[in-house]
Amino acid sequence: MIQLQNVSKTYKNGVKALNNINLSIKPGEIVGLIGPNGAGKTTLVKIMLGLLNPTSGTIKIFGKQIDKLSKNEKRRVGFLLDGPGFYDDLTVEENLNFWSELYNVPNDRKSELINQWQLNENKKSLVKELSAGMRQKLSIVRTFLHEPEIIFMDEPTSNLDPLARKNMVEFLKSFQDTETAFLITSHDLFDVERICSRIVLIRRGEIVVSGNMEELKRALGVQIGVKIRVSSDIPQVITSKFTKDCEISFLNEKELLVTGNKDCSKNIMKYLISQGVDVERVEEEKITLEDIYLSIIREDEEQ
Repeated sequence: MIQLQNVSKTYKNGVKALNNINLSIKPGEIVGLIGPNGAGKTTLVKIMLGLLNPTSGTIKIFGKQIDKLSKNEKRRVGFLLDGPGFYDDLTVEENLNFWSELYNVPNDRKSELINQWQLNENKKSLVKELSAGMRQKLSIVRTFLHEPEIIFMDEPTSNLDPLARKNMVEFLKSFQDTETAFLITSHDLFDVERICSRIVLIRRGEIVVSGNMEELKRALGVQIGVKIRVSSDIPQVITSKFTKDCEISFLNEKELLVTGNKDCSKNIMKYLISQGVDVERVEEEKITLEDIYLSIIREDEEQ
C-alpha cells in the first residue's frame, strides 16, 4: 500500500534529514514512527504526502509513484497534521460542510462523527473561537470524514483531555482488524505502544529498528529482568554458578532479580528446584517502549 525505497533528503543548507530510508506499510497495519526531535519524522511524512520532494529514492502509494496518483486516488488518503487547515472565520458546521462537499460525504456520515466527537454544541461556533482541544477534535473528524484507506497522523492525542484521549486510543485500536493503513508519529510512547502493531524508530535520518515490541527487544538485545521468590534461603553459590550470561542480584534472603535472556531465569529455577528449594513466585519485569527508546537515546548521547 505504501512503499519507500532508498529515500534520502538533503536540504539546500546541506542538512541531511533522511538517509536511505526503506519502509513499507501494508493494508491493516498501524505503524508508529518515533524518534527524537530532528530525527527526520516530519520530513519523512511530508515526503510521503507529496508536500516535499526527496533528493533521491522512490515513493509509491497504491502501487504508483506518488506524483502519478490521480485525484480519486489522492482522495483515498487522509491526514492529521499540526498547523492551519481550517477556515477560522467560518463555523465548525460550515467547515465540515465544505469538506463533505469536497469529498462527496453523505450527511449521515458527517453527523455520526460530529456526535462521536461531541461537537454538536460547537457546530455554530467559529473555528477561531475553539479551544485547542476542540480544534483537535475537529481535525480528527475531518481526517476520518471520507473514510480514507491510508491515514497519516501527527500527534493524534495532542491537546485532548484525558477522556477524549482515551476515546482516541480506543477509536484507533478499533482499526486494528481493518484494511486501513496508518502511519502515526507521536512523542507519547505509551499511546504508541497501545495502538500500533509495528513501531519504526528513526534517529539521525535513519531507521534504527522496526518491528513489534518483542521484535524490538530482540533486535536491540534488551535484557529481561525476572524476580524469583522462593520458600527458603537461596544458596549463595548461585551467584558464581551463573555468572556467564546472567546478572543476579539478591533482593533479600528469599528473592532474586535475574537479568539476561529468558534462558537465564529458566536455568536458575531448574537449579533451585534441584537443590530442594521451592519456587513460590516468578514475576517478569515489564519492558515498555519508553524503556527501549530511552536506552537508544542514551546510547546516542554517549557516542
